[in-house]
Amino acid sequence: MQCGNPFIFRNIIEYLETGKEPKIVANEELFNTIVNHINLEVEEKGEYTGIREMRKHLASYTKGLKNSSIIRCKINEIETKEELINSLTEYFKNL
Repeated sequence: MQCGNPFIFRNIIEYLETGKEPKIVANEELFNTIVNHINLEVEEKGEYTGIREMRKHLASYTKGLKNSSIIRCKINEIETKEELINSLTEYFKNL
């Protein structure tokens, strides 16, 4: 398990109920979870702070994905919610 895994409780329940390793989260579900998190963060803290705080979460969300180091570098330079979501949309299209 990785730090910052929003699926941890669902995975634990699945394992306890079935005894099987949980399935890997589909990219579409991961993307939708990230966008929802971005929207909640910006709504709660404003765009300036919310985007900066999302950077650490996005490092966890993308850990282990193909070319994740490239998107993490790009994310650290992004200033707006729109730019962040557009960059992530493009990244997830190419996975």
